[in-house]
Amino acid sequence: MTQLAGAVVVVTGASEGIGRAIALEIARQGAIVVVMARSQDKLAMLVDEIKRMGGQADFVAADLGTPPAVRAAMAEAVRRHGPVDVLVNNVGAGTFKPLHLTSDAECDLALALPMVPAVVACQAVLPGMLHKKRGHIVNLTSPAGLMPMPYMAPYTAARHAMVALSRGLTGELEGTGIQVSLVCPSQVDTTYFLNNGADMRWYPPISKVFPVLTPERVAKEVVAAIRHDKREVVFPWQLRWAMRLYSVAPASSQVFMKACGLWHRGLGHPSGMS
Repeated sequence: MTQLAGAVVVVTGASEGIGRAIALEIARQGAIVVVMARSQDKLAMLVDEIKRMGGQADFVAADLGTPPAVRAAMAEAVRRHGPVDVLVNNVGAGTFKPLHLTSDAECDLALALPMVPAVVACQAVLPGMLHKKRGHIVNLTSPAGLMPMPYMAPYTAARHAMVALSRGLTGELEGTGIQVSLVCPSQVDTTYFLNNGADMRWYPPISKVFPVLTPERVAKEVVAAIRHDKREVVFPWQLRWAMRLYSVAPASSQVFMKACGLWHRGLGHPSGMS
């Protein structure tokens, strides 16, 4: 069990949505929360909110899309508060459309985020965690990271990479006292789609099958994963069972998803183009 009271916790992508909710929930556990994202104004407001409720918080504003920026932000967090006890990798971006309609810039962004900040942030915190023989890393992914979905190939590839990162680190860090948690919620009610300019014609309507979650629900699951050293958390239960079905019977699960209208033929399919 990782104790959060008094721990130094870094949460990336924390200016709004899931990251913001995670920062607030972790602060309620008595941790010193360092939030990171691009928007200094939003981070400052979040820190003020945490302090008003009696918590401890700080922010480092940075565009975490490049290794130097991530290393500088992590170094600044350590300089101010000491070695990081818990790292929550929550940065992400990407839109949804057929690959042949996706620009180079859109592909680059979807692939770079979340992997660049996650890998580099892990590199930054691991020496301190290994020295103390304790620590916790949380990696957020999406259902697309466990089951490929159409019209989001770069996004899906990046989310699969987050799964591989978590599972690889779990084996690498076995016996060191450092725990790794992979957290995968179903669709969450945030401004993600608006911020990423997503064309919802291409997004599979997974809310027809899996409940849409609140950021606060995700935050509670993240805290539980940290406190109880959970390796993988997939929720709600409907999504968990769907992912289990896919792992043992991929073809059958795809038939089920198509029957539910989740793998529809969109405008970019050859048969649907004018």
